[in-house]
Amino acid sequence: MRIEPRKTVEIDVLEEDLFVGEGSTIKAKTGEMIIVKGVVEFEGDCNILSSLRASGLRLKDEGRIKVQGDLIVEGSIDLEDGELWVSGRLEAQDVDVGKMVKVGKGLRCSEISVGGALEAMGNVEAERIDVGGRASIQGNVKGRDLNVGGALTVKGLTELESLDVGGMARISGGRILNISVGGSFESTGKLSFEELDVGGVAKLKAVG
Repeated sequence: MRIEPRKTVEIDVLEEDLFVGEGSTIKAKTGEMIIVKGVVEFEGDCNILSSLRASGLRLKDEGRIKVQGDLIVEGSIDLEDGELWVSGRLEAQDVDVGKMVKVGKGLRCSEISVGGALEAMGNVEAERIDVGGRASIQGNVKGRDLNVGGALTVKGLTELESLDVGGMARISGGRILNISVGGSFESTGKLSFEELDVGGVAKLKAVG
């Protein structure tokens, strides 16, 4: 199915792939969720006024995809030159977004890569998290590796094997085996760790 640019379309369940023209708006015909059994491919900006479940998400060119609800993707999300804004929770296998990811609630995936900024109001759970610029997480972080090129802020607890931050990192405690921070590092809560390498100043409450 194809949606022409700058059109508003109502969908409940679609058994095929969905191609969405730039500047389109999609909303659920009944209920609160759109279900697409295939892949959704966007040509540009798109505003989704409902929760969305799909097998995959792709962006052909630049654009901002806004989901006013939850976004549940069985496979991968590939928005190489785009932004992804989700007011609810975000779940997928792999997430690759070029510019920014903003999530209003929790984020859960296997791997997430963001070229610019990651902002999450809830908990983040992923095996590997790569952010080129800055990451701001209001909830807990749980996973294996977290790499941030610029600055990191975590308001909840952090549970990782490896943390690598190029600039400044400020967390609220937790358990991290290996920590490497190029600039300053601060933990406002109790932090358990094995190795700590900080280029600047380190302030922490250590328990091991």
